[in-house]
Formats: sequence, C-alpha cells, structure tokens
Amino acid sequence: MTAEKKSIILVDDHLVVRSGLKELIEKLGHYHISGEFDNGKQLVEAYPLQPVPDLIILDITMPEMDGDEAMKLLNEKGNKSPVLILTLNQDDDRMVSLFRMGVRGYLQKNCSAKIMREALSEIFRCGFYHNEFLSYSLRHDQMPKEKSEQEMIIEQLSDKERDFLKLVCHPDEYTYEQIAGHMGVKHRTIDGYRESIFEKFAIKSKTGLVLFVLKHQLFDWL
Repeated sequence: MTAEKKSIILVDDHLVVRSGLKELIEKLGHYHISGEFDNGKQLVEAYPLQPVPDLIILDITMPEMDGDEAMKLLNEKGNKSPVLILTLNQDDDRMVSLFRMGVRGYLQKNCSAKIMREALSEIFRCGFYHNEFLSYSLRHDQMPKEKSEQEMIIEQLSDKERDFLKLVCHPDEYTYEQIAGHMGVKHRTIDGYRESIFEKFAIKSKTGLVLFVLKHQLFDWL
C-alpha cells in the first residue's frame, strides 16, 4: 500500500519561485503542494487551513506581511503545523528570533534538490531541520542508547559551557559581549566556549546554538 503523501503549503510572493519549489518538491515523490499564497497576510486570513497541512514553507521577506509577522499571528491563532522558513540572506539574530517563535528550520531559496530532500525528511522525522546538525546526527546514531540523548549531550559540556548556552538562549537575546559581562569573563573566553561547542556538535552559528538547544530540549538540563 502506497503511503499517503505529506501536504505542504507554499507562501512566497514570487510566482516563479513558487512554481520552481512546487516542481522540485513534488518530484521528490513523497509530498504534494496542497495550497499556495502570495504573502503572509493571505495565509493568516485563510486560517484555519483546511485540510490542515503537514508543513508550511514560508518566505521571510514579502510585501504586505513578512514571515516574522505571519509567524507571530499564526501562533496567536494556535497553528500546530511545522513551519520551514525560506530566505535569501541569513540574518542570524532574525533567525534566532524566528526559532524562538517556533520555526523548525530554514532553507536558502536556491537550495539543491538534495538539501530540500534532507530538510523535508528531517522535519518529518524529528521535527527540526538544520544542516549543521547532520554530522552530529550521524555520530549520535552510532552512540550507545542506555542514556538519554540529553544526558549524552550534557556530559560533553563543561559547567561553563552549559552556563554559556543557557545565556545564549535567554529570552532577552543577549549578545556575546553581554554574555561575557553576565559570566564575569573576557570576550575571548566566551569565544572559547562558543568554538568548543561548535566543534563538539558541528555547529557554525548562533542560530545553530539556539536551535540545537531547542531541538534536543536541553534548556531544563542547563
């Protein structure tokens, strides 16, 4: 029996981009585009979406209502469908803010079919996508399972690295300089904590740090 295809809604103000994404996604075979919108305003006004989509792919920069405002309003309306953001240029602080609002990952608009396949697979497998996690996930799949995922991650962090991660994910969105002040250390010491965590978990950005904590539900462990 053939598995039912996952339904996806596309929200992008460029028809050519939407058409290209639709063709790319549906060629992967396991998905179909169940709806399209020109901007966030149209999407929000159509809520509640029927049938409920398995995923919303949302452009971050659109006229009338951009991805940030649309995500905020979708949350207020109780949206439960995961949201994947499309972007041309990653703004780290903006991405961190979006992840705090519940975004599950982001993709460059010019991503390859391989990256799109990986992103959709990861979203439906574990609820999040971030390409910085792929090498960590491969290593993790080969680790003993006697301990919880959180325990295995926490054991790889020093006390100071845990404090650093907690401040990175603080609702006040501290800069690295502010984190150094809160921890009473020099900025270069903070750089050391950050680079150590980057190396251990194949992370490359502040966005990656925040999503890593959210994805693995680490905040209560820090």
